[in-house]
Amino acid sequence: MKKIYERIKHKLILKTIPKVKNFKEAYSYCNKKNTLGYEFDFLCRYRFEKLEKYIKNNKGLIIPQSIDLLLYCIAYFLKENKGITPKIVDYGGACGENILFLKSIFGNDILKSSFVIETKAQANESNKWNYSKKINFSNDLKKVLDENKIDIFFSSCSLNYIENPYKILSMIKNYKIPMICLTRNNFSKEPKSFIQASNLADNGFGEHIKEYGNPKIWYPCQSLNETKIKKIFDSEYKLMLNASINKTGIIKKNESYAKDLIFNIKSKYIS
Repeated sequence: MKKIYERIKHKLILKTIPKVKNFKEAYSYCNKKNTLGYEFDFLCRYRFEKLEKYIKNNKGLIIPQSIDLLLYCIAYFLKENKGITPKIVDYGGACGENILFLKSIFGNDILKSSFVIETKAQANESNKWNYSKKINFSNDLKKVLDENKIDIFFSSCSLNYIENPYKILSMIKNYKIPMICLTRNNFSKEPKSFIQASNLADNGFGEHIKEYGNPKIWYPCQSLNETKIKKIFDSEYKLMLNASINKTGIIKKNESYAKDLIFNIKSKYIS
């Protein structure tokens, strides 16, 4: 009965959310609600503790939601670079779930060669938990790219939560990263900014921690322009994958559609 009540309550709240003209308006509205979603210290702590409990209960085995396409890219990389541990940027990589999974394959080498790009609050929180201390968290993508030769840029349902995703992708192209994997994308033929409300329990990896309650978490968000993204990489990359494989990134089903994209640079580095 309680679950039915919560679902009805959530639907009523969604109807009260105002429409916004741009991402900044969505940002401002959400900031008044809960200090900007992913920058919310309470949310960061909840996500790391939630994953810690999952790791303990499952003896360390983690199978992230979008690991299949990341593994595809890694397999393609290893085909041309046998015995080399790939250097990966996991953009919006949450609590490092993907890197922790890859550790079971590559060992500690993957911890040294990979980076999770997250908000400043999330990166700071990572230093407080034993399982994430050895993962390279950063909120400065440019610094990571300046100091490291990255092989794979991976993003899973994160680009639609930043104000200018096309600027980030243009930067990636300019650094000539060999493989770009963008999965769980929320595309629309008429892209626009909006406000997303979710329950705390819907965030993070693992079982909900009841002691935290289940408050609403608010995010500024936007749907993406598929054509615009493809044009960014068109001249220097070939499109390896252009398919709707993982549809879990769709936020508004009646206005958006899912598409996974993988780009491979047109060079001999990876052929």
